[in-house]
Amino acid sequence: MKWRNKSLRRRLAFWLILPLGVISALMLLEVRSSAQKAANLAYDRVLLGSALAIAERVVIESNEVLVDVPYVALEMLTSAAQDRVFYQVSGPENKFITGYSDLPEIPQRLRSKSDQPLFFDDTYKGMPIRVGVVSHYVTSPRLSARVTIKVAETVESRTALINEIFASAALRQAVLIGGAGLILWIGLGWGLRPLASLEQALNRRSPRDLRPILHEVPYEVSNLVGAINQLMARLGASIDAMQRFTANAAHQLRTPLAAIQAQAEVALGETDPEQISKTLSHLRDSTSQTSRMVNQLLSLARVAPDAGQTIADPFDLSDVCTQTTKAMVPLAIERDIDLGLEAPAPPVTIQGDKTLFEELLRNLIHNAISYCPAHSQVTVRVSNENAQGVLEVVDNGPGIPAADREHVFERFYRITGSANTNGCGLGLPIVREIARRHGGDAVILAGANNVGTRVRVVFSQ
Repeated sequence: MKWRNKSLRRRLAFWLILPLGVISALMLLEVRSSAQKAANLAYDRVLLGSALAIAERVVIESNEVLVDVPYVALEMLTSAAQDRVFYQVSGPENKFITGYSDLPEIPQRLRSKSDQPLFFDDTYKGMPIRVGVVSHYVTSPRLSARVTIKVAETVESRTALINEIFASAALRQAVLIGGAGLILWIGLGWGLRPLASLEQALNRRSPRDLRPILHEVPYEVSNLVGAINQLMARLGASIDAMQRFTANAAHQLRTPLAAIQAQAEVALGETDPEQISKTLSHLRDSTSQTSRMVNQLLSLARVAPDAGQTIADPFDLSDVCTQTTKAMVPLAIERDIDLGLEAPAPPVTIQGDKTLFEELLRNLIHNAISYCPAHSQVTVRVSNENAQGVLEVVDNGPGIPAADREHVFERFYRITGSANTNGCGLGLPIVREIARRHGGDAVILAGANNVGTRVRVVFSQ
């Protein structure tokens, strides 16, 4: 990370001072150009006055052009000690009359305007000069001639004036930028003080304090604070879910683990092979029940509303039900249960997490098989009703009393007098959690002719 990105104050100052510096540089270029124009305008007037003064002293005598140069005119140009002055007077056909014969010629681009006063820059004897040119007609009774007067001076005074104006403007710009930077630096410090106060308040909090941040902060930071509050709320919910899972696991696993330990100790103390086999059979059943309980606890933690974002991929509900029902057939045969599937030929496409739907259906089928006596029938039905996918698991077992149909969706709830003592009360809560996480719900209804149970789950497509 670059130095300017490590500090918000530095970053803001950088992005303000940099454009301000670029704008100031452009303004200084414009100031220098304007200063040069102003200096040329002022000094060119003096050049023009000197050239006109010389032009007035040009006369014709005996058919010859004579010039009586008024040196007072040149003295106007030599007021600055660092400048040197040169002049040249030439007659018709550029014939040299007096002055410096080797002064630079008029540029070709300006010769068409030679009837007007001209000014151009050039070099003479290695020195930069500014040249003023005036054309003047001289007449006499016998002769009329056009003379050209050139007056040139070095540009030290002009350059000094331009540099002085430029330096003054640059100094003002530097003071402006420095003052703006200082004010910005101090202002940002004051403006960021609420963030420092917020930091101190957060540092004083304990790791378990996940209350929302209620400190007053600038408008620009309010969205960030809101996002932090939402994150802390989700984090608090996740911690609560983890604590509930830990408490549930500790409470529900304590008894079966103690039973397994006791049965193992009994098996170690037995000498009768028949009793050992019987005890090991009980031990196997206990470990199987404990293993299923652990798996369901993990499934419940996974499908909790605060367990993360739900995958929303399209899949065929009929295909999932077919594959899952086939996988449950061996368990149904072992319990002497007739397990069947009724699914439409057209696909019933829904959006969601395919793995969670498989878990939902396994729990419904396992519950039906576990609570139905031998020779019962369990049927998985898939349908499409009003653009909604519907899944039903119907059995003709003992059924669930109407008073308990809502309570069975509570965790660890067991129906009084239930014939199945191996359940742990987590199957149906997992089903409802998965259904609601996908925008649906699960309800329990009576089976056909009020015989058995019908669990109905509706999903939005």
